[in-house]
Amino acid sequence: MKTASRVFYLSIFALWAAPGSCSSSTENCPISPKSIVEDACASYATLEKLNARTKPAVDDLTRNTDFFSHYRLNLFHKSCPFWNDENGMCGNIGCAVETLDNEEDIPEVWRAHELSKLEGPRAQHPGKKARYENPDRPLQGKLGEDVGESCVFEYDDECDERDYCVPEDESASSKGDYVSLLRNPERFTGYAGDGAKQVWDAVYRENCFQKSSFPRSANLGVSQWPPGPAAQDLKQILDAAGRQAQLEQQRIEKPNTPFVANTGFEVEDECLEKRVFYRVMSGMHASISSHLCWDFLNQTTGEWQPNLSCYEHRLHNFPDRISNVYFNYALLTRAVAKLGKYLKGEEYTFCTGDPQGDAVTRSKVLAVTEQAASVPQIFDESLMFVNGEGPSLKEDFRNRFRNVSRLMDCVGCDKCRLWGKLQTAGYGTALKVLFELDNDSGDVPVLKRTELVALFNTYARISSSMNAIGHFRRRMEDKIAAEKEAEEMTAAAKAQELEDIDPDLLEFVRLQNQGPQGDTVGDHFSHEMARFRVAVKVIVKGWIRGPKTV
Repeated sequence: MKTASRVFYLSIFALWAAPGSCSSSTENCPISPKSIVEDACASYATLEKLNARTKPAVDDLTRNTDFFSHYRLNLFHKSCPFWNDENGMCGNIGCAVETLDNEEDIPEVWRAHELSKLEGPRAQHPGKKARYENPDRPLQGKLGEDVGESCVFEYDDECDERDYCVPEDESASSKGDYVSLLRNPERFTGYAGDGAKQVWDAVYRENCFQKSSFPRSANLGVSQWPPGPAAQDLKQILDAAGRQAQLEQQRIEKPNTPFVANTGFEVEDECLEKRVFYRVMSGMHASISSHLCWDFLNQTTGEWQPNLSCYEHRLHNFPDRISNVYFNYALLTRAVAKLGKYLKGEEYTFCTGDPQGDAVTRSKVLAVTEQAASVPQIFDESLMFVNGEGPSLKEDFRNRFRNVSRLMDCVGCDKCRLWGKLQTAGYGTALKVLFELDNDSGDVPVLKRTELVALFNTYARISSSMNAIGHFRRRMEDKIAAEKEAEEMTAAAKAQELEDIDPDLLEFVRLQNQGPQGDTVGDHFSHEMARFRVAVKVIVKGWIRGPKTV
């Protein structure tokens, strides 16, 4: 029985340690630059080079145009539709990350509840009467006299059933506020604890597709990188050895991994649509984490600076999360490139009543879309929703993404809620562009201003994530190299110490640890005599060296 058990567990360990794969989710398995990002159509190196070319144009667009630097959203007049938000408020040391034990010792402006507040001017969306009385300045200059309101103001539109996000004005008493994205950058706020965990748990768990959503009989697209034979064999062993117990244990150890009723290989064993949904969620989460680690507040000095330990804890030890950031970049790049031809003509106006501002904004937008289209094959959306159940699967996919957008109202930190809602809307817009803009159909859904602002700012955010990850990766390589060098120096010093030790003393220690060769009286006598002879040598040498060292 013991032999059978031993063979069983040895087979598991042998299969688990398959060549080219991580033995655990926390093992630091480096990503090869030449390898293809799973479920995308480009390598990591290709996406990094593309980002280096595209990022300047994206930053210029989002920072230097009124249209893309202001966002309209309902930030204060929506309640969490899923639970009461007692745990969602950010404003005490209990929800801060790496803050001091007593926030009374630091200035008010550096405390968690202050970091979460919005900054700069804010303008409410005006009613019809106000818009009629001031058609040229509908926001009445509340965002600043230098802001072109024709580029910022958004007229109320009807909801489109093809939207992937809940419109900001849906069933709300307020039409939302206009806020400056430049005055409220996404960075560390101290928002964490139970409130943040509850939101992310809901994003991963409550929005997982049911088994019936993607039946195995459906001939759906799958990844071009199938799991290796070792993984398949291991899966069969797990099936035979109590699959359900394995899964329950995995749910405890990895609560953010979607639960699958059939196997423990969640991502590899699922259809393309489900993998894409999970990768988008995971990539968005990882991207947000990279922003917080990159722009992190040292609450002792008041300086905003990259935090390497934050990156190491949240991302470096989880290469799958970093991979999903690259996947999201590919998906957003494809959406931005596809949108280019719809924004070239005069059908879409960026700044009503301001021809010059409209022309400048359009030229900057096209600079981004042209760069995004410079690599033709980034993500192939045509593989999704192609079987007979495609329409129903797409509707399920869309509804679950809307559910995620509603969850952003449960975030208790103002700035976090702003960027959470914006980026969720950005990914929702990207999915709408990819799956609803048919090149062969004249029925093209109209994109609202908020959708365009969200899409391009989310693209800017994921671009910054790629930059930050590259920076952190180089710093981690330097850190690991320095640690290795220190270990080698320590080992060399220990070796030198051993060389300086009297060899007779080492022989005495060896004899003492070794013990006699047998249990007879003669064996014990021989062992003691050998120790005695070596001890005499050590003592005599010590006497001889004594005068020199005194």
